[in-house]
Amino acid sequence: MREAEAWVAHLEAHLPLALSGEDPEGVHQVRVAGRRLRVYLELLGLRVLKDDLRFLLRQAGRVRDLEVALGWALPQGVRGQLEAELKGAREALSGLLLSPWMGGLLRALRHLPPLDQKRARGRLARLEGRLKGLWRDLKEEASPEGLHAYRRMLRRVRYAKEFLGLPARREKALQEVLGELNDLEVLWRLLLTYPQSPADEETVRFLEEMERARLQAFSRALEELGLGR
Repeated sequence: MREAEAWVAHLEAHLPLALSGEDPEGVHQVRVAGRRLRVYLELLGLRVLKDDLRFLLRQAGRVRDLEVALGWALPQGVRGQLEAELKGAREALSGLLLSPWMGGLLRALRHLPPLDQKRARGRLARLEGRLKGLWRDLKEEASPEGLHAYRRMLRRVRYAKEFLGLPARREKALQEVLGELNDLEVLWRLLLTYPQSPADEETVRFLEEMERARLQAFSRALEELGLGR
């Protein structure tokens, strides 16, 4: 179990790497720390700083999505477009991370109070109830959008449990399975922004391959959740 202070330190420690752009792990770890701290705020019952962290995560998320997509063996035309978008996204993120706003956010995060264990467990119970509701929704009608919502809530439950020193192995394992599907969904959405033509056979074939991969990952995720195919 890591306390909030450790995740604030984790966030600060990875800012230089995120700014350099030398390793995608920098932005990834900034997002991990930001997400965990948002869950900590939920367990505290505080709304303050949540919007700030959401904004940071959104800006970092654009960079991360493009970095993950560029890890695939993409058609050259698609790669060129995404590389140009990544350059702009990195510039925007760097401006944010170097701004006085970021300094103020870090100072505020360093002074978060400790958890009230009883109240935090009650808030965890509510998160778990919402997760069960999303599972029932998927049982009635499974969709990529529904799985995405379930994955996000699952992550919050996992992080909340870990802050409270509770076992979360099942949540972590499910998160990894659903993360594979999410990476494919992110890539798919980015591909749909690329101007296609029937003559661009390389891109057409790649899209077909990605569609098959998405369906397979979707099926695996449903099986892991006990929802069949």
